[in-house]
Amino acid sequence: MMWPMDEDAAAGNQWAMPGSAAPETADPPIPLPPPGAGPAGVPVPGPPGGGPSGPPGGASPPGGSAGVPGASVPTVGLRPMTVADILDGAFSIIKARPLRLIGIAAVFVVPVHLLAAYLQRNVLGGQGFADFWSGNFDDPAVMADAQSDSGAGELWATILVLVVPALALVFVAAAIARLLSAWSSGEDLPAGALLRIVGRSWWALVASYVLVHLAEAAGALTCYIGTLALMALFSVTAPAIGAEGLGPIEGMKRSARLVGSRFWPVLGINILIAIVNFLLTNALGGLPELLALWFGLDVAWPLLAAGNVIAAVVATPFVAAATVLLYLDLRIRYEGLDIEVAARERIDGAI
Repeated sequence: MMWPMDEDAAAGNQWAMPGSAAPETADPPIPLPPPGAGPAGVPVPGPPGGGPSGPPGGASPPGGSAGVPGASVPTVGLRPMTVADILDGAFSIIKARPLRLIGIAAVFVVPVHLLAAYLQRNVLGGQGFADFWSGNFDDPAVMADAQSDSGAGELWATILVLVVPALALVFVAAAIARLLSAWSSGEDLPAGALLRIVGRSWWALVASYVLVHLAEAAGALTCYIGTLALMALFSVTAPAIGAEGLGPIEGMKRSARLVGSRFWPVLGINILIAIVNFLLTNALGGLPELLALWFGLDVAWPLLAAGNVIAAVVATPFVAAATVLLYLDLRIRYEGLDIEVAARERIDGAI
């Protein structure tokens, strides 16, 4: 069950997620909030009317003040999460800052889907199902010639749709990891700042994307069993790179170490995330795509692009946020992240 969290918490409490706690990394600590504020990484708006909010019982959890003048900052708690916490928490993160997260995803997916839809405008000779229904369609030989002429464009469109949105997911996950870190220290980074921060690790994110997918492609030789296993092992690579500033190989090793002790639950969570992503994508983009195919892509390809963009700018942040919450959950369970943060609170309070 979701725990409400205070967005108007008092300033002055600085919390650190020790990115350097593990012996394999020497990166500076990443701030995170105290335990008890709710599921890790799950922002929840305050009650109607702007009054205080907090966990059941009336206590208002401590937190940080807004980094942006006049704005409140969601707090981020530390506690082990259930599958429902991860899925629901991902939607809560999007609802907390929808324009910012959708805007970051749009930077990557909008140009790609516009270009891909334009390259597919000659599918079926540019004609739609309405033409077939009414009998007003070209000779099959003419359609075959038009289809063959557009073959290269469709191939490039397929490559773009398969590769770039998946790469965008890596960058959005790293950005959300940084955003949660900023929230925990009372700051609220705008989209531009997040893109600049993540941009400094672009080479590590791109290299890890290539290496992970090469490994998954090799796993396909085992009837895709190896692909599923490697997908689970490397599923939190991007959040690890984004939160801890690791390189591509170190990020992959970090992910494999965190997932190794909880492989089957992580595999199941990843499959559930993929199912929700599939349903969400089809629910948001299905109608515009059907309309585009009905009227014909030669004139309605913008509808196809609109459907794909609408689905991608929502589904991409959801999958990225769920992956970040999974990363935090693994650190809490197997590295005692919540205990270490609580200990730092007591030490800081005693000084």
